[in-house]
Amino acid sequence: MKDRELLQRTGFLPVAWEVRRWVKMACVPSFREREAVAGRQFQEFQAAYAEALSHRLIGSGSSKTALVVSVGFPAGVQAELGFIKGLEMAGFEPVVLTRRDRWMIFYYRLAGIRRILFWDQFVGPVDRAVLQRLLKPVHSFDDLLALTFNGARVGRTAASTAFRNLRVGTLDPTQEPDRRIITEYLSSALTQAAAGSRILQEVRPNLALFVDRGYTPQGELFDQCLSQGIPAITWNAAHKGNTVILKRYSLATQDEHPVSLSKDSWQEAQRMPWTPSHRQKVREELFQAYASGDWYSEVGTQFQAKLHPPEEIRRKLNLDPHKKTAVIYAHILWDGTFFWGKDLFSSYEEWLVETLQAACKNRQVNWLLKIHPANIVKDIRDGIRGEPAELRVIRERLGSLPPHIVLLPPDSDINTYSLFEWTDYCVTVRGTVGIEAALFGTPVLTAGTGRYDRKGFTVDSNSRREYLERLEKIQEIPRLTPAQQELAERFAYGVFLLRPFRLKTFTLEYRKDAQASIQTQIRATSKEDWLQAPDMQALAAWFSNPSQEDYLSLEADRCVELSVS
Repeated sequence: MKDRELLQRTGFLPVAWEVRRWVKMACVPSFREREAVAGRQFQEFQAAYAEALSHRLIGSGSSKTALVVSVGFPAGVQAELGFIKGLEMAGFEPVVLTRRDRWMIFYYRLAGIRRILFWDQFVGPVDRAVLQRLLKPVHSFDDLLALTFNGARVGRTAASTAFRNLRVGTLDPTQEPDRRIITEYLSSALTQAAAGSRILQEVRPNLALFVDRGYTPQGELFDQCLSQGIPAITWNAAHKGNTVILKRYSLATQDEHPVSLSKDSWQEAQRMPWTPSHRQKVREELFQAYASGDWYSEVGTQFQAKLHPPEEIRRKLNLDPHKKTAVIYAHILWDGTFFWGKDLFSSYEEWLVETLQAACKNRQVNWLLKIHPANIVKDIRDGIRGEPAELRVIRERLGSLPPHIVLLPPDSDINTYSLFEWTDYCVTVRGTVGIEAALFGTPVLTAGTGRYDRKGFTVDSNSRREYLERLEKIQEIPRLTPAQQELAERFAYGVFLLRPFRLKTFTLEYRKDAQASIQTQIRATSKEDWLQAPDMQALAAWFSNPSQEDYLSLEADRCVELSVS
């Protein structure tokens, strides 16, 4: 740290970074190979799209600045450049904040970005006195999550980042090994929160664009934008290729899940006429995405899965045909743990353990425990081998599961859609599956807020005790009424048909390979192509409208209305 500070003060940090790169090129074969691959990919992208990206779409004399917090890796940047062009059309001068990587810089320069900043330009030494002051009252995990500094929820980002990097589902501040880990990650969060203040003072943006805003260093900066009244927009992959979800955040909505409906969007979904064609359209959307394997192809959730009839699944899993069946859809214990809303349990691990303990006691139903299929792609991307954290936790904390609880591993060939029409209950904290199951009339028991809870179609609990008591007699919970099911269908229609922004001028697809590799294309070839493209005009208009929390398209509903008439 001290060496970096000296290099930064003397202006030699960029030189040192380049020297380090050349040393790695000479001494580390794997690094040299990765650089060669990245170079070929950039040259191919440059040959295909340099002309299209060279056009500046911003008018002269613009005084608005958009801080683009980089996606962080070259393949993602290729898609991010399309959003940057949308910002230019909306009258923003993009300023990119990224890590030092020569290929990232090349991509941004290719798109005509004039100002590129680096995280390490703004990082200083951690204030040890502040670190110790914050740590002193931390005697529980909830104490850690409550820590804030410089307008950032540093406890949450530190915990989330530690979980993500270490692939763990819990940390105990009262135990010395865990406390050392917490100290390390909190120190990093504090450093980045201090850097975030310097970044915002330097750039003074009118808008900030993020793709992943829960981990250090993006999480601290996201919080600080909102605390200073700077709107922050996130873009995330939607439920299928060539679609993304756009959401504009303020301090009042900072815990809302990106794949949710704002108050205005939910009102719109409830006001719209509702016909059998709407119901059919949303069912078809889910079925086609699942059947094609495109459902959340960003993380390859259904690449290897197949649709199976109910009787075949019951027979294969040896389920008691005389009992109802409840499915526990496990969250990845270390992924996105503290980003959204409020949880009844301190972590996804605690929720999973206590949920399974309740299921062990209730032998009146068949229980399926479905381990999240995204574990596979995420592990391959991160170079991780071994069993998912969920299986390790079950073994260490519960031992073997009783016969009435059946495990569906992440590589199960049973397509998730195959479960919806015949299973009787869905148990989750706030997973997307709760939206899907509810539109089939299935009761969904939630253990957290921030997404689709308390909209009239879920079974929500206000305490752990209430939630666990419901699991003890889950078989007594009735199916959704027709009115409740319609609410679920409307919500699903809003999330899966109205919310997604459909990419046409630039595309974002995922190959069905082991890493769900990103594949991007740009279909504009001239400045006029960008400016006249309906999707780019819609994107620029939404960027320019501060009153719209969700990007919401009525195109899908108009298509349904036309088919009805």
